[in-house]
Amino acid sequence: MDGNDDGNLSGGVLSVYLFRPRRRAPRMDTMSPELVREETLWFSDGTLVLQAETRLFRVSPGVLAAKSPVFQDMLGFPQPQDGESYDGCPLVHLLDSAADTTHFLRAIFHYDYFEPWPARPEFDVVSGVLRLSQKYQVEPLRKRALIHLSRRYPITFDDFGCTDEWDDPIAVANLARHASADWVLPVVLTACAWLEPEKLLSGSLSPSDALLCFRARDLLQTRWSSRILEFLLSPPLELPGCQTPQSCLETRINNRALAETWREEKAIVLYLWHEDTWTEVDFVEEPCGVCREYLTAASQASRRVCWNNLPSLFGLPNWSTLLDQRTAALGYFERAL
Repeated sequence: MDGNDDGNLSGGVLSVYLFRPRRRAPRMDTMSPELVREETLWFSDGTLVLQAETRLFRVSPGVLAAKSPVFQDMLGFPQPQDGESYDGCPLVHLLDSAADTTHFLRAIFHYDYFEPWPARPEFDVVSGVLRLSQKYQVEPLRKRALIHLSRRYPITFDDFGCTDEWDDPIAVANLARHASADWVLPVVLTACAWLEPEKLLSGSLSPSDALLCFRARDLLQTRWSSRILEFLLSPPLELPGCQTPQSCLETRINNRALAETWREEKAIVLYLWHEDTWTEVDFVEEPCGVCREYLTAASQASRRVCWNNLPSLFGLPNWSTLLDQRTAALGYFERAL
């Protein structure tokens, strides 16, 4: 069974799931050269040693049992008297990565390590805590991690562009899939869609998600980029109140020609043209105030239509359904969003 699998486990099945069986049960009271103590999680009064890969943690089994029903069941199950020990304490081999285990245990034993939003922990911290809090059923930590994940990826058009996304969209997409946080996927898979094809194929993204990204990329570059930019040349070409219709028309034509060159660079078509493009992008020509106000509103309307259709590009439910899923997953904790 894989260390990332989840389920309701008890008894002997639980013991096999949580740690690797050994043929012999030696005492390891001296430090093996390949083993490393995690000093931040090595408590002198701890009576249980956990091992994840080559890293060791000496902790309180009572605290683990109080936080996690999975550990409570495991620690309550009679263990063989000739089981392994380390430093005079029972030794349990976890099947999780050392990094994930460190983040998870620090979140349990150090209250200030994994603080709620608006703290901004690194992605690896959120990932490790979310994966193992889900596996070991530590619900408050799982929901806190989901909030951190959700805060980075908007679920409404008005919040788009106002969040601070992590740098590795493939890792985020995999975490969202693992945690069934589908409401994160439209935005993060859109980011994946614009990675180099070699990275999509050689990276850790699942084949099914990679295929979705390739298909979405084609649609984003063609149909939806045209939809986003159509406001520049759509009627009316002369607006009531415009004092320089010929000049403004030429400006619209020039801007459309310029924006066409961006299609290959911006698969996230919602960034193809936005309200700040007029003043923040080189070579963009600005029309009169009347035309700019109209064109900005038309651009926003096109972007909103694209946003509303984003989930369907990846085979996901609409935003309203995704919002309901988030509410169901977070419950009371959604108030933090």
